[in-house]
Amino acid sequence: MITAIRRMFSSTIGKFLALGFVVLVGVAFALSDVTGNSTFGGIGGANVAKVGGEEIGVGELRDRVRLAYNQARQNQPGMTMAAFVESGGLDQVLDQMVEGMAFDQFATELGFGVSKRLIDGRIADIPAFAGVSGSFDQTAFKTFLRQNGMTEAQLRRDLRQQLLIEQIAAPIASMPRLASGMAQPYAALLLEQRRGQATFIPASPFAPTADPGDAALKTYLTQNAAKFTVPERRVIQYATFDAASVPVPAVTDAEIAKVYKDNAAQYAASETRRFAQVIAPDQATANALAAKVRSGTPLAAAAQAAGLSASTTGDLTQSSYAATSTAAAAKAAFAARQGDLIGPIQTGLGWSVARVEDVTARPAKSLADASANIRTELAKNKANEAIVDYYNTIQDAVNSGASIEEVAADRKLTLATTPALLPSGRVPGQPAYTLPAELAPLVSQAFQGSSEGEGQLATLVENQKFAIYAVKSIVAAAPPPFAQIRADLLTDWRFAQGQKVARDKARAIVKAVEGGQTLGAAVTAAGPNIGSVQTIGGRRGELGQNGQPVPPELALLFSMAKNSVKTLEIPGNRGWMVIALADVQRPDPKSIDPARVAAIAQPLAPAFGNELIEQLAGEAKRRVGVTINKKLVEQLRQELTGTAPVAE
Repeated sequence: MITAIRRMFSSTIGKFLALGFVVLVGVAFALSDVTGNSTFGGIGGANVAKVGGEEIGVGELRDRVRLAYNQARQNQPGMTMAAFVESGGLDQVLDQMVEGMAFDQFATELGFGVSKRLIDGRIADIPAFAGVSGSFDQTAFKTFLRQNGMTEAQLRRDLRQQLLIEQIAAPIASMPRLASGMAQPYAALLLEQRRGQATFIPASPFAPTADPGDAALKTYLTQNAAKFTVPERRVIQYATFDAASVPVPAVTDAEIAKVYKDNAAQYAASETRRFAQVIAPDQATANALAAKVRSGTPLAAAAQAAGLSASTTGDLTQSSYAATSTAAAAKAAFAARQGDLIGPIQTGLGWSVARVEDVTARPAKSLADASANIRTELAKNKANEAIVDYYNTIQDAVNSGASIEEVAADRKLTLATTPALLPSGRVPGQPAYTLPAELAPLVSQAFQGSSEGEGQLATLVENQKFAIYAVKSIVAAAPPPFAQIRADLLTDWRFAQGQKVARDKARAIVKAVEGGQTLGAAVTAAGPNIGSVQTIGGRRGELGQNGQPVPPELALLFSMAKNSVKTLEIPGNRGWMVIALADVQRPDPKSIDPARVAAIAQPLAPAFGNELIEQLAGEAKRRVGVTINKKLVEQLRQELTGTAPVAE
């Protein structure tokens, strides 16, 4: 199964607030054909669903599934579209689209709204719309929309939907605690103990040794094409450029002199002082405090005796001191010597009594002294401006339709071409091939929707190194030639045949146990090459502790009825198991220690919050009305998995 899908859809609030699988693909919101009125090939522009007053076109659903698939492949690069769809990707994407639209209309009916300014802010925060400087860039924004075939209005609609969901769903899902009475049944369930027996029937002893011939193996390949399919590969042509390769104008003495003149105050002589001070509420208190200090009492002690406290400032200039007191107080403070007591002086906060703790004088810096630092800073700024201008010029050329070869020739960049790469950067059949690690962002970007021949730019090192690239060709996912994988096919076919025998023996054992035999007796009667009977079980609450996966046999044991017996297939044609459940012990909920119930109640709160969101989503769909064209969904499923040709 595809773990990426399960992680994305593990909670209801995750489905809404992330919409990470559909609306926020990556961070790009890359959607197309939102109205469903365009024709995208295949099934065309028919509507696959109607949600209230809105419709979802098959083209829109197809594109969102493809984008979701590309996102999932970042976690599992070898995933095929067929595996993605068969594991629930299509259904999950459609469900989220329907729920998002229904929630939008429902929220609007309740009186919720989203301002244009809020949407503007969200757009500005999306990294995909940032330029080379890291801040929002209108050109990058427009380029992204164009490359993904969507309009700004479509993007804003999806952001509005996202923000409405955040307003309503997030507070509901954030339940702080759960009542103990509600948690008691769950506590009893977690404390439940089960004991059963299990036996393993391996497939390998029953695998035939004969070769069935090419015809049988080719049929087996057709039936299991996904298992032997090599994922899509792409040939990428690219050229890199960085700050070191971009001409940078030299810094002139005149430029240095201008910076020095424009920032004269920065290079003039200056003095900073640090003060210990006390703010008294009235003049009488301040006078008494100052008298005590002048007679020899430390400032902190005198302040404490008056019910006040002394504080020490940082290093302040006269102007910064004036900003926190008054100009007169600052003038007096900077006229005093180190160790002198100043005040009382009235300020906006009260009456100040202060002592000069430290004086730091900095002499003026001449143009000659400051030149080296100014030159370094100017050179850095010019280098940054040069690479930004260089990058933008290449981006403009690409946007104007120039090919990567034309851009490289014009800029004297060296082009390189990769072999047909997997998304991981590896090359099937060439284990020694190693792609430079710095090109990983380029490869990842090239597998996220880039069309053949279309020039693109990728950032390799932020603000330092970049690449222009194009996907030169796409090798569709397909099994290798039959002759190349015949040996692997034969091995897999043999184990598959052995798996069938193991399955039949497992079913025979189940039938015998259901007929009254013990599991041990049924295993003995089934013949040799079967594992011994083992005792399995434990406490439900201990399953999956510390993030460990739950063994499949225990997961089945804790889902069975008492005194029942079940079979369990072991993936990879490794065999079958037979599980028998004999004993179930669950405590009385009211007898459980309240402290234990309270401990269980805390992590249950998010689950209840998710349940409330699920119910809210269901109510939203009920109110607005949802109609699904199941026939079109099935047609799209067959198209995406390759089990039916794309209709024209």
